[in-house]
Amino acid sequence: MSLPPVVVGRPRSTPAWFWWLIGFVVLMLVACAITAAVLLTARFGGGARSGDVAYTLRVSDKDGRAPDEGTMEETRKILQDRLRTLDVDRPHVDKTAADTLRVTAAHGDAERVKAVLAPGHLTFRMVLGQTPKGAADADCQAGVQVPGDPAGPLASAKAKLGDATYAAAGALTGPDDPAGGKLTGFDKLTCAEVAALPAAMQYNVPGVSCTMLGHRPAGAPADGDGVTACDEHNKYRLDVAKVSGEDLAEAKAGTRADIGAYVVTISFTSAGQGRWTDLTREALGQQVAILVDDEVVSAPMIQGVIPGDAEISGGELSQRDGATSLAATLSSGALPAQVTITATGTVD
Repeated sequence: MSLPPVVVGRPRSTPAWFWWLIGFVVLMLVACAITAAVLLTARFGGGARSGDVAYTLRVSDKDGRAPDEGTMEETRKILQDRLRTLDVDRPHVDKTAADTLRVTAAHGDAERVKAVLAPGHLTFRMVLGQTPKGAADADCQAGVQVPGDPAGPLASAKAKLGDATYAAAGALTGPDDPAGGKLTGFDKLTCAEVAALPAAMQYNVPGVSCTMLGHRPAGAPADGDGVTACDEHNKYRLDVAKVSGEDLAEAKAGTRADIGAYVVTISFTSAGQGRWTDLTREALGQQVAILVDDEVVSAPMIQGVIPGDAEISGGELSQRDGATSLAATLSSGALPAQVTITATGTVD
């Protein structure tokens, strides 16, 4: 039995236009890849450019000593991560000496970069008292500001003020005590000496201005200590920290349509959520101050027990730069060391 003949047809050739199309697509993909590489290099790579802002940071352990290599590298990485989160152009953080970092970025981002060059330790504290910051604007003396044991600065502060003035300051019952207005000499203290004064004295003495408190050596007060700190309007006497940065899971900046402004939303770890909810229950009908290092960034009135996220708003945080800078600082975690800006310049 014979099989029917098989007719083998001649294969049809691929049209020329098809190959032109393939070539065009390949060229477009290559062009897009090159463009992306150029843009990424311009933003993140290629080193600093002439005219970029340059900050020199001195880094020290929390006891004031020179940091070890591990602390330096962790500090460098956290700062680099903050700058990338902040989405600035050409962010670089380089170690230039055993205790020195150099931070560079596009000059147009100078203020945003400076805003994240701080330890970034977050605490939530009940407000025990507040008083208008007033017109007093005396500043402390620069002096030598080395973080560490405050015993030395406190002893020198007592010596400058004298036993009688120091004792009278310690006996004040509040910022409205008439005796406080008669006390002098606090403007002669260095910023480190002001920082070493007891928190109650910082709050009660009118001569200790918010300008002085704002120029204390960079660093975060201990969670277990009460503190005095300021925002743009008030001086606050604050309780120990009940919630801290270790309880934070995430911080995001975004806008709220109902108020037409930026806010920073903080979500907590499971343990941190319990502590935050407990704090809002304890502080119901009172204010809770939210501090970053020793500055009050918000002091909302707690109007109900909050089982969810915390929201920080108002002041500079209502603008994009303020909100994104704070979110970038908090999201990366606090620095393991103290940092002080010792020089500001530009890249040659």
